[in-house]
Amino acid sequence: MQIFQRNLFLFFFIPHFLFSQQNNSLRPVVKQSIVTFFNLNQFEYPDSVFYIENTLYNFTKYLGKNNLGNNGLPLNDFIYPLPNTDYIGFNYSKNSYKNYFFSPQNLKFYNTRTPFTDLFYVIGSKREQLFKMVFSYNVKKNWNVTAHFNRIRSEGFYLRQNTNDNFIALSTNYKSLNNRYYLLASIIYNGSKNAENGGIANDTAFLNSENIDKKLIAIGLSNAKRTNINRTLYLKQYFNLGEKLHDSATNNSIIPKSRILLTTLYDDNVLKYEDDRPWSGYYSNIYYDSTRTFDSTYYNKIENELAWKRTDNRKHRGYIDIIGFGLAIKHQLIKIEQRELFKISDASTVLGLINTTQSKIDTTFGNIIAGGEIFNTYSNNGFWWNISTKYGLKGYNKEDYYVGAILKKTLRDSIGLIALKVENKSQTPDFIYNRYISNHFIWENYFNKMKEFRITFHFVMEKYNLAFNANYSNYSNVLYFNDSAIAKQYTGPVPVLSLFLKKEFTFYNWHLNNKINYQNVSDSSVIRLPKFILDHSLYYENDLFKHAMRLQIGASVFYTSSYYANTYMPATAQFYLQNRRKYGNYPFIDFFISARIKTVRIFFKIDHLNSGFMGNNYMLIPNYPINDRAFKFGISWMFYD
Repeated sequence: MQIFQRNLFLFFFIPHFLFSQQNNSLRPVVKQSIVTFFNLNQFEYPDSVFYIENTLYNFTKYLGKNNLGNNGLPLNDFIYPLPNTDYIGFNYSKNSYKNYFFSPQNLKFYNTRTPFTDLFYVIGSKREQLFKMVFSYNVKKNWNVTAHFNRIRSEGFYLRQNTNDNFIALSTNYKSLNNRYYLLASIIYNGSKNAENGGIANDTAFLNSENIDKKLIAIGLSNAKRTNINRTLYLKQYFNLGEKLHDSATNNSIIPKSRILLTTLYDDNVLKYEDDRPWSGYYSNIYYDSTRTFDSTYYNKIENELAWKRTDNRKHRGYIDIIGFGLAIKHQLIKIEQRELFKISDASTVLGLINTTQSKIDTTFGNIIAGGEIFNTYSNNGFWWNISTKYGLKGYNKEDYYVGAILKKTLRDSIGLIALKVENKSQTPDFIYNRYISNHFIWENYFNKMKEFRITFHFVMEKYNLAFNANYSNYSNVLYFNDSAIAKQYTGPVPVLSLFLKKEFTFYNWHLNNKINYQNVSDSSVIRLPKFILDHSLYYENDLFKHAMRLQIGASVFYTSSYYANTYMPATAQFYLQNRRKYGNYPFIDFFISARIKTVRIFFKIDHLNSGFMGNNYMLIPNYPINDRAFKFGISWMFYD
């Protein structure tokens, strides 16, 4: 209780010393036009910016339930297909922390008319703490700098489930006054240093047990921990080519006919796994050292891409101006070092000396990837199209390719959108599937390229709070980890059908929000997905005290149908197949009360309200139960000066 009071005191009072706050900026705002933001792919399109909102919509859903039972631990994907299908180039492995990490692609770039600060803080049961901060400031009208900081701490309900995650990003965007030069830049640090408990030792006993102290349940690993460090430097520069117009309407800036883009990326990663008791029986194999496991992987990527593309020159003389195209060439330089330190049992050890050696992978290679696209630069009827391709010319990803075509049509003055996308891709396996060396897993493979054909249909009507998405994907040469956590490849075709429907109903002050995912895998040998994923919220929302406060009270339910969910291997940080038991078919019910007063939002939440009332079948990942009932309090405070 003392910790709760101290943290609450600091959170409320420290901002007054750090940032000034005038009373006239504390008006009850839902959408603040003085602060806008955009992501990396929207910088070229001024109409694609977002506005800061402080609504109560989904305010209490700050993290999902697809983790290993505690916020900050690795995440498993319930939904296929995975995003970023147009990427061609080197991948080391799937990052099970990616949804926590900052990246140049998900980072928000801001423009503000006044200094802007956004603070978000959550405290909950088992010392859970989540803190997010954004501070953004326009040094000049055309130059913004922003600092982002996220932190997740929690000890969890079970032994050795504690998390210690910190994520920091500094970003800036600059646009020259004459519209000749743009710059986007970011420096990112992502760090997670978490205990690995291997899950509970016997999930069958847990499922059949009555209420017991979770700290008394036996776990698989008692001395293991994992460290993931990511450091990224990103620069993207735009050089517009065109004529300067000397008139007041354009402020003497140029109207670009085309632009040159130079993108530079340095991405550095450290992956470590340690276990002081590898002899515990958790692992099937010990290859080097039975007294201590110390696996480490270091890999970095230096990437430079030069591109040129036509833009809308605003002349609109017909086909000569409407047809745009672009060309790109990218070079990647990758270095990988993987080491397993181990002791040698010889005379020096008998004499009391520590003699160690190492088995390792040490390799450097490059990639050259070419790309091209053709598109319409403007539209008079809201119809847009784009055809793009990428091809690996040389290196590790030689002969990889991507071909995609997208058609989009805005409806009824842009309140709706309909889109169709077709993609075909061939990708070299992630490096971890072909070569891996550690104390408990060793393999060297020569797998074929994974292939994917995908058709996606997307429909949105914002006026009616309706969104629908249909996706058909056909995979071949699928990479996976078998039921022994060993890298394998499945050569047969694997079709996946995915449907998504989002619809929100409002009746007076009552709201019913619905998200429904349907997935069907005709051959579930290597891709395992729940058939249904349901997310519903029912709540009452209204203004109180002469519109001084907005109140929301209600409940939400999250459900997945039962399926053979993938389980987790701490030594590789990858999910792998299991055929012992189906998981899911359990509703997680949350109760919440949230309120907004001017620029301050607060919530009180009972997470997993039905814990203990519907049996112990609340596992979504084998051996890793979702947390029991937990009480949480959160506050968000925005400052606009």
